[in-house]
Amino acid sequence: MSAEPGTRRTIFAVEREKRWRIWLLFGLLLAMVFAIAWVPCVLFALYLYQGSPEASMGGLVATVLEIGGLILGVSLVIAVSYWFIAQIGARDRLLRAMHCKPLDPHDRYHQRLADVVEEMRLATGMARIECYTVATLGLNAFSFSDLRGGGAIGVTEGALARLSRQQLEGVVAHEFAHIVSGSYITATVSCMLFGIYSSLGESLEEGGEYYYPIFLLRGWLALMELASSVPTAALNWERERQADVAAARFTRDPLSLAEALRIIGRHPGGAGYIPEGLAPLCIRDTQSSSSELRGGWRQTHPPIDERVDALLALAHVSPGDFDRQVERAAETFDKREHWSPSPGATAAGSDPSAVSSAGGAMTCPSCGAGLQEADYEGLRIFVCASCGGRLAGTGQVERILARREVGFSDEQQHLADLLAADGDRLRRAAVLARGHPGVGGIACPKCGATMLRRHFNYVHAVEIDYCLACSLYWFEKDELEALQILCECQSG
Repeated sequence: MSAEPGTRRTIFAVEREKRWRIWLLFGLLLAMVFAIAWVPCVLFALYLYQGSPEASMGGLVATVLEIGGLILGVSLVIAVSYWFIAQIGARDRLLRAMHCKPLDPHDRYHQRLADVVEEMRLATGMARIECYTVATLGLNAFSFSDLRGGGAIGVTEGALARLSRQQLEGVVAHEFAHIVSGSYITATVSCMLFGIYSSLGESLEEGGEYYYPIFLLRGWLALMELASSVPTAALNWERERQADVAAARFTRDPLSLAEALRIIGRHPGGAGYIPEGLAPLCIRDTQSSSSELRGGWRQTHPPIDERVDALLALAHVSPGDFDRQVERAAETFDKREHWSPSPGATAAGSDPSAVSSAGGAMTCPSCGAGLQEADYEGLRIFVCASCGGRLAGTGQVERILARREVGFSDEQQHLADLLAADGDRLRRAAVLARGHPGVGGIACPKCGATMLRRHFNYVHAVEIDYCLACSLYWFEKDELEALQILCECQSG
């Protein structure tokens, strides 16, 4: 994958961000600070004017103008201070807000993403690009600037699991189009000023507190989101369209990006739990159903169908032919699902190269046999070849639930059906059994501490053992596969 010599600026249709857009964001911030401070002062002056019959209208106007001039100066100082403070630690705050995690060098899916990003980086000549994932079943991707000359690209685990390499290349090329054009700097600054605090507003609403300071803070956050939504949408619509075109020209494969957008738009898992205020950084709106509630004038992204049609025009492909191609691609993808044998069966001898000894360091907490390291959904977890148990970390389980490689047996499907049908009864029985004698936990294979016996979560009544110290899950035979089946049925 390489760009033609001397055509870098023509390949990426998006021009470098104009300075006036940064000034527009600063002007919006200054106007908001001034309005919040000036309006109460005017109302207070009017209140005094009504209470004083000797006051004249001219004196009132002069007083309001004097106060307005003073407030404007104070607002300018506040806006400048907030402008620079908001950009301190921008990278780390965005990573926390998006729940980003670094790539796992031992994860096959993560390595594929790292290879695609590195190919794009070399082709575009970028100096430094960091890569992250988000542990959610939703399909999304994003890019932002660290405001120090570097950039970051992230892809959700759901997108890594559901997109082919060609489709993933199209998505990554879209994000690189933002980076090369410089438009991601404007989007990053906008989100740092206004959008990153949307999650704080959601937390305050969930808290249900109505004290006066909390009420004022909620109002301030709501005003910031409302005031920034219109210019953000106006700037972001065009940059998304241009990034789609630039990515298609760069990869010379507009259909793969169109297929990826179609899959992303139709996936029932949505965009994941990336905060709504950070939607301008993403390839899609973070709230798939928000358009009906907010109105088109506040949408941060053009409709996906319009973006797909623009890519089809570049490829000179009719919508009907494209739909048939998408159907064939979906059938091919379905055939790729559940093709891998279970690590338990592998350990029994079907593919000895896929399983390695754990060096005798850990033993099965159920039967005492030695645990072996095996490939499971692109990850390296520990399995017991004797009883079929699995030991995996918290982050590994999150990624496993997004992937669909391992095939399921009839027994595992039957267990999942029983868990789905009797979930309420199993949850009540687990609560009643807590603290009773004879209900002891097993020892963690890594640290030896007693593991906590509980259900995986309230939705899926799969009993697991969890070590709080090591963040490790122990699944008895078929429990991990049954949990995967339940999650797949829920996400579609």
